[in-house]
Amino acid sequence: MLYYLRDIKSTVQQTADAIAAALKIEVEIADVDLIRVAGTGKYRSQCGSPMMDGFVYQHVMKTGIPVIIDNPGFNELCQPCSRKGNCMEFAEVAIPIRVDDKIIGVIGLVSFDEEQTQRLLDNKQSLLLFLEKMADLLVGKAAEIQQNHDREVLTSQLVTVLNLLRDGILLVNDQQQVTHHNTLAGKLLDIEAQPEQALYLYHLLDNKKLWLAVERGETFSGNIQGKRVATQLYCDVMPIKKHGTIEGAVITLRDFQQIKKLVKAATVNDIETHFSQIVGDSRKMKELKAMALHVAPSKATLLIQGESGTGKELLARAIHQSSKRKGHAFIAINCGAIPENLLESELFGYEEGSFTGAKRGGKLGKFELAHNGTLFLDEIGDMPLHLQVKILRVLQERRVERIGSNRSIPVDVRVIAATHRDLENMVKTGEFREDLYYRLNVIPLTIPPLRERLEDVPILTQFYLDYYSVVTDRSVSGITPEAIEILSRYHWPGNVRELGNVIEYCVTMVAGGMITADTMPQRIKVEQEAEMQNPSSLNLKVLERETIKKALTLINAEGHKEDAAKLLGISRASLYRKIKEYGIGENRTFS
Repeated sequence: MLYYLRDIKSTVQQTADAIAAALKIEVEIADVDLIRVAGTGKYRSQCGSPMMDGFVYQHVMKTGIPVIIDNPGFNELCQPCSRKGNCMEFAEVAIPIRVDDKIIGVIGLVSFDEEQTQRLLDNKQSLLLFLEKMADLLVGKAAEIQQNHDREVLTSQLVTVLNLLRDGILLVNDQQQVTHHNTLAGKLLDIEAQPEQALYLYHLLDNKKLWLAVERGETFSGNIQGKRVATQLYCDVMPIKKHGTIEGAVITLRDFQQIKKLVKAATVNDIETHFSQIVGDSRKMKELKAMALHVAPSKATLLIQGESGTGKELLARAIHQSSKRKGHAFIAINCGAIPENLLESELFGYEEGSFTGAKRGGKLGKFELAHNGTLFLDEIGDMPLHLQVKILRVLQERRVERIGSNRSIPVDVRVIAATHRDLENMVKTGEFREDLYYRLNVIPLTIPPLRERLEDVPILTQFYLDYYSVVTDRSVSGITPEAIEILSRYHWPGNVRELGNVIEYCVTMVAGGMITADTMPQRIKVEQEAEMQNPSSLNLKVLERETIKKALTLINAEGHKEDAAKLLGISRASLYRKIKEYGIGENRTFS
């Protein structure tokens, strides 16, 4: 590290004055650039100016060896000088100011009469030793100034880093005094920029629990109430220890409400989904989950078909989570929800300047973001024909080209497509490319609509009861068999999504009570009444199926299928045969 004497100019001048007063000899001190930093006598007025004839000092800085000249103007070092042979100086001593192996300046003593010269030459060794000590003092001061500067730079860097963090940061000493806080902590705790008095932790937080942990040398994590603000904060506390002694602590602060928002965002956008979370015990759902679980580890492209609200993305996420790609991204894009002119850039990305409004630096497309992971193309049936060509090319070549680029980028992506539309019929009408259809339809998976697996309604109802009791913070005491029967008769055009909405409505309306038939939304009850008045509902097979379901529901909580057979007036063997014939699962009563 190179130190500069000009950074400690006042100290250098004080040193020069002290030497001159002690030795009664004029002093000048120059830096590494031969700029006179300090001087006494006639040299004082020349401080800050370069030494035009500083050949002796140049020699000292080059060799690092002290020089004593008793014949100025005639010494060989004086030969280049313009005043050689006519020098006003009587004698001169020059000693380097050294930091390790680097010379940062020179101290020079100059006599202008016989008396000064005699003092200078009679005590050469002690004089050199004295000047070395003075040089060491200057080096120490320069080092101190440089260290202070470096410390200030480091502090500034640390403060900048702390202010960039998304958490509030408090640094406290062993007396709980706040020694530093970043900008976010100041906002969270309502700390003034320059507090007039010393600030202590107990002024800001309910500190008893967390400081007890610090005194024990333990970490602490938990909710803490603010004192200056009414908000609740989540704190992480780490004690600062030195040789086993607690010297303070570092405290991170987060707004509890903000944490809840982040958790909600994570559960919506990046939740891990497993097959156990796909609710349904009907034969069709068991077959679907078994098939999906079987193909999940493969690299094959999948096409999930099903009506809106059946849970196509949920199934795709479960497949991803059960595959070897689960450690990488699951990227979902709804091809029908993004305007056609933006869909291409979303899928393939673009280079900087490729079109008006393009972001600086360009943008990664969804294929690149899903590298080594899974790309879920929802509502693939709504994709424009010209983009279908590009998708087909990516599936075939496993490479993408950003808009505005002629460079292809290799990608390793598993594609799962989904649609509620009849792609086979769209191929016939020319609305969907046949080659892309067969490329996507390697392994087809079809999710049955809820009306085709009504035996799953009771278990789905219980699932949503539990879920919305937590989400809405409103518990219910149960649901009546009559209400279950109404839900099991409804045709559910909105499928599982609609069922979830109905249960949320019921939980909200009867908080703390029992869900009954009267609690149901009006559209559910209207359809039930219409069905009772509709002669088509007198179909014997439909009536028989619904009667068996009702009997199973009524006895499920306390009895067995034999009890249901007795209730229906048929044998147990006949009941088993009809359950199999109608594809009826075991209904459950909820309370």
